[in-house]
Amino acid sequence: MKRRDFIKLSANAALVLAFAGLGSPLCAAGNVTTPKTVVNLMLDGGPDFRHLIVPVYALNNSDSNSYAAKFWNARSSLWGVSSTEDLKKAFSDNYDEFTLGGEKYGILKKCAWLKDEITAGNVAIVNNVIGSTNRDHHHSQIIMERGYIDANSHSLDASGWAGRAAKSLSANVLSLSTTVRLVCNGPHATDVSRHDNSCVISNYYSRDTGLVNYDTQADLDEGNPRYKWSEEGIMSRSLSSYYSAKAPHVPTSSVFRKPIEHEIKVRNFGIPLEQRLDETPIPTSIANLAQRDHPNELDSSTFAHQIQALYDSYATQDILNMRLASLDYTGWDSHKNLRTQIEPKFEDIFGRDRGLESLFTESTLLKSDCYTNSVVVISGEFGRQLKSNGDHGNDHGRGNTVLVIGKSVNGGMYGDPFPEYEKEFLEVKNRDIEGKTSLFKVYAEVLNWQENELGTTVFGDLSNHDVEDGVELGRLFS
Repeated sequence: MKRRDFIKLSANAALVLAFAGLGSPLCAAGNVTTPKTVVNLMLDGGPDFRHLIVPVYALNNSDSNSYAAKFWNARSSLWGVSSTEDLKKAFSDNYDEFTLGGEKYGILKKCAWLKDEITAGNVAIVNNVIGSTNRDHHHSQIIMERGYIDANSHSLDASGWAGRAAKSLSANVLSLSTTVRLVCNGPHATDVSRHDNSCVISNYYSRDTGLVNYDTQADLDEGNPRYKWSEEGIMSRSLSSYYSAKAPHVPTSSVFRKPIEHEIKVRNFGIPLEQRLDETPIPTSIANLAQRDHPNELDSSTFAHQIQALYDSYATQDILNMRLASLDYTGWDSHKNLRTQIEPKFEDIFGRDRGLESLFTESTLLKSDCYTNSVVVISGEFGRQLKSNGDHGNDHGRGNTVLVIGKSVNGGMYGDPFPEYEKEFLEVKNRDIEGKTSLFKVYAEVLNWQENELGTTVFGDLSNHDVEDGVELGRLFS
């Protein structure tokens, strides 16, 4: 086994909270069927999906009253140009066209993988979605992660919708962000204002989970003469020996029995994970995402690390009993210089040989049904305003778009992405995308795909939540 930094491992192991629901490593990774798995990617800061997918501003468009002409004019400050010719050139230089449902749209050229998935029918683009009625980041994130429209701004200790879903499935939700987000919090048995994270596993350090079993023979084989005196080796051997010797002498009634049992559980938990991952090297394409100066290096090293952690989680899914996973990508609050702020982020997630393409290409080689049995839900706490501001950015809005991605998804446009009634508002400062479809109804349909009626179990009665006219969320999955 490879050596690990023991102190970092011990701190990480303390975050591994789920033991009772762990699976059993009965099969090699490639032979394990992928259970239906939901991956939630939170884009903190309010992403502008109207910059990702835009109306086509064709060279032959001479209608100044068309939606495209008014849209591009309202957002001209993002591009630093104002003439019709220059705005049309900005479209042709930065966007590729695609057709969906007989209509043409533009998508950032930097997001070629997403374009392929859209045209393959694997992406549901749910427009005009609203999850929070305010524009406050902190409060809106609490509302959407708890899954309750009336959640107050102080309910940080309550359960989140992914945690409640994991508990209902008798499974685990894996937190792959640097800290465990509220959405992962499991429900408390008796107090709705509190949470119980026995169904949560923090797996950001996916290859440093568990306790070190220090292999002195490996050092000998490597010709390292200092193995006897290394701090890692001394600490690992000492603590392992101490707990082994102490365990038989601590009665079950003792207050000191709990740390003894915790050490046993963490050590036994880590061994099969380490064995599996030692046999499952990090794929080159995923390693490249964090490789400095590599052409495919991501703008966010943290997101690159989460992609690797999710790959490792798929490789050990049967051991971890993972049915949901939580990732995040921060920094979408584009009040200034939107293009330099968010285009690299969109490329990190949706670009060719970047985050999601590398993940699912490699995970499908690991398990052929991985992409078929996984759904990725991507959303932010709110959207941006229709008109750009004077700082090459745009300000907080309410309505936004949610992306639901996976081979089980019935792709297409859900809701009108560019409604004609917006034309009179596009040049009006402080106007939002009108929220017409409840975010929680979208989440509930995703959970219903995972297990029948799971959405109702997690979110309760959503009959009074709106859905845009003509939108059938029940069609999200074939």
